[in-house]
This record gives sequence, C-alpha cells and structure tokens, in this order.
Amino acid sequence: MTISTPRLDSLTAGGTKDNFDGIRLADGNVFTLKVGPGAETAEVFLFPGLTAPDTEAWEHEDQWEVWLTGGEFGDGSLYLDVPVEAVRDLIVQHGGEHENQEPPQAPETAETVAARALAAWGITAHRDEESMIGGDRNTWLVVGHNQTRKGFPRMLAEPYVVLYLYSNTDEEEITVDRAPATGDEWTVLAGDGTGAERELMTRPADQFADCAEAIAEWITAPQVTPSRTE
Repeated sequence: MTISTPRLDSLTAGGTKDNFDGIRLADGNVFTLKVGPGAETAEVFLFPGLTAPDTEAWEHEDQWEVWLTGGEFGDGSLYLDVPVEAVRDLIVQHGGEHENQEPPQAPETAETVAARALAAWGITAHRDEESMIGGDRNTWLVVGHNQTRKGFPRMLAEPYVVLYLYSNTDEEEITVDRAPATGDEWTVLAGDGTGAERELMTRPADQFADCAEAIAEWITAPQVTPSRTE
C-alpha cells in the first residue's frame, strides 16, 4: 500500500517562508522542517522520540546551531541538507502522516494554571519577579488577604500569600513562567505584612488544587496585621 504525504507535499511545494513548520506522524511523533518552494533539500528538526535513519541523507547533524540559538529548538536534533525524499521515507517508516495536523497547543504556564484555579474560588493573584545575576529571574504570584482592595497587595502593610513552583533538579528555580513538570513542587508561603513568612503548604506539581483550597481557607480566616510605631 502506498502511503501519501499530503502535509509534506504542501510544505515543500509552497515553502515554509524561512520558518520551521511541523508534521505530526501517525505514531504521534513530531518533526519540523524549513524548506524553500520546490526545494530538493530541507532543514529538519527531530523532536525527542524520533531518531534519524543511519543513512548518508541524515549525516549533517548541526548541534552547533542549536547551541548558538541558546537551545531555542529545545531537546532534539537538527539536520541540514536532508533530501525531501529522505524526509518522505521517514514519514512512511512511522506509518504516514497523522490525520490531525493542527499544531499542538503549548502547555499552560504555572501562572495560568494557578490563576485559573484561584479565580474559581473568587481569588485574584498578582505576578511579581526578581532579576537575578546572568539575566535569569525568579517569578512568583502574590495573593493579598484583602481581596476587596484593588491593585498589587501591600506586602509590608498587610498579610499576603506567595506561591510558585520550586525545582532543585539542576539548580534552584523559583518560577511561574513555565509549565509544571514532574519533580516540581508548589510552594505556598504566608506573610504577615512585616516581612516575616512561614510555609503554608507544599504539594507536587500536579496537585495545585490542594494549594488553591488552602489559600481560600487562609483568605477566609481572620488575619492580624502587626501594628507599626511611627
């Protein structure tokens, strides 16, 4: 049986306009390619799960380009000057093209996950961040105890909660800018409005519902803002 490749045929006929465009395979794997209109070769990026055939057509692996772009391709392998027919053979080896060629949706960030879960309780969270050495930054969300007050919570004048994903796999990371991953831990800290904080709860990355409930209970509990002497 001949396996057709309509997605590949369309991309190679019209070109990808100097961008990488994706093809989903029947077995669920994905690769992207950059190709000019009617060109006989393409740049091909194979995502994890796909291995290039051990043939001359796939001998030009370009890890240098991946390094230069700061890893913008993510995990995987980039190949240059791959004959279009070799790309077609790869598609056939994996059962052809998937019937659904809609681009996959990017995973939701921790900020989106948390904000939506808290909103279901009628709670508003505010993003905050701190620049780090080397251009990196820590990011987190802040929830003020007084939910009737508009704007960012006054963290040195009223009780608040801070929440973020914590990861210590390679180096310590505090963030809400990426999707939760296995091994991450939600951390919820409660501040009293004077700069003092205590741990309210920690939960694995897939258990933010517990954190949202704990924050909702904290919101409804009476809080004492320490008095200040002038």
